[in-house]
Amino acid sequence: MIICCHSEIARQWDEQELSDRLLLLPPELQQTALRKRRWIDKQLSIAGKLLLLQVLKKMGGQLSLSDLQYNPHKRPYFDGNIDFNISHSGTRVICCATEHGRIGIDIEQIKTISLSEYPDYFTKNEWDYIDGHEDEFKGFYNLWTRKEAVLKAIGSGFHTPLSSVDVVADCIEYDNISYHIRRLDIASDYPCHIASTMKDEVKLMRIEL
Repeated sequence: MIICCHSEIARQWDEQELSDRLLLLPPELQQTALRKRRWIDKQLSIAGKLLLLQVLKKMGGQLSLSDLQYNPHKRPYFDGNIDFNISHSGTRVICCATEHGRIGIDIEQIKTISLSEYPDYFTKNEWDYIDGHEDEFKGFYNLWTRKEAVLKAIGSGFHTPLSSVDVVADCIEYDNISYHIRRLDIASDYPCHIASTMKDEVKLMRIEL
């Protein structure tokens, strides 16, 4: 079972609400959030960790946020079987975790961008998909979230060239490992995809923070 919790930051918290939520995090994660300049970025940073707490609770484990470690590419992880990933964009944030294999998640708010700035990020096959999509921006963000979810599951993020992974198919191989890609329906203007090495059932829950 893959557990996914998501939330929306609908408003700015007042000082007491911000303080109460910060107290649920270890000091180092509090400082990380407070270094964000914009209030929405502070709250998204905090919300991601609060969702992780919810996911860990639902998985029945004994891990805490103080147990977090980081790989050489700055990807956070826990020692043991649980793998997790967090993503946020706009006003939405999502956290997913599994006890089987590796996992990556990405969510992006659809915005108008200059697609001509991204020629080196996609394969020809992927550009054909974008060009043939009824809405090229939705096509772009569909592939972008699929691609980033896979790279996050691999664990290297943008240290792996984006054009080295073609994510048009729902199952791809990288370094002899299969990654299954699925869309999560969060909101129509927020494409969201999950990539996992095990094709387990996904339990998706909305959490009010």
